[in-house]
Amino acid sequence: MAAAVIHRPMAALNPNAKEFIPLAKYVSSEHQTIINDLQLSLLAAEFPKFAVKSMAEVLYANDGDLMLTRHMLKEEEAIPWLQTGDAVASLYADMRKEAEDHALARDAYFEQARQANDVGNKVLAHQLIAKGSWHNEQMKDAHTKAAEAIFQQRNPPASRQRHPTLLDLHGLHVNEAILIVKRELAALKTKYSKSKRKQIFLCVGTGHHSRTGHARLPSAIARYLLEEEHLYFTEARPGMLRIIL
Repeated sequence: MAAAVIHRPMAALNPNAKEFIPLAKYVSSEHQTIINDLQLSLLAAEFPKFAVKSMAEVLYANDGDLMLTRHMLKEEEAIPWLQTGDAVASLYADMRKEAEDHALARDAYFEQARQANDVGNKVLAHQLIAKGSWHNEQMKDAHTKAAEAIFQQRNPPASRQRHPTLLDLHGLHVNEAILIVKRELAALKTKYSKSKRKQIFLCVGTGHHSRTGHARLPSAIARYLLEEEHLYFTEARPGMLRIIL
């Protein structure tokens, strides 16, 4: 007598999914493997430039929905290669100049205050510290304004209209990027709350053009997504994170 096949509901594959919609109501684990292998073969033929691992991540996050996966891969395929390097460095220098001027003035006043204190002129030292502190607050305000200006420059309205779920975070400091991601994710979750699935791309860079050569932003954003937003993500391409809601 042939062994009985035990049919079990497929488990939810997308950790961010609010509701799991299975590929089939009851499918054996053996058939699940066959179906996914067939789907991946079809996707590989249609999207030869994509890594199989990347396509598999999208397919699994979509619980085996081939049509939705094809739609998402086409969305990703349409994302242009973003200018970084000199373009970001020039934008950063222009937008951060006011903040850096205040930082220089702050440091100068604090150094003068130290020297005044060393010679016992505490009144003058106190006055100089107050001036340095004022420039420090002005620097913070200037950086906040610069961060928003940089984000708008890197994500202009025309680009947001073509790619509404793409967020380019190049040129932002870690704390600035986290605040913007928090704000934009909340808006996107509200906007697409009734959608079956939606993917969001965060361009965090690779650190190749950073001053230290080490990228702090990718790891900081990854930690924020996992620990604060409780969102699973994958790397769609080097320097670009993908979240599927």
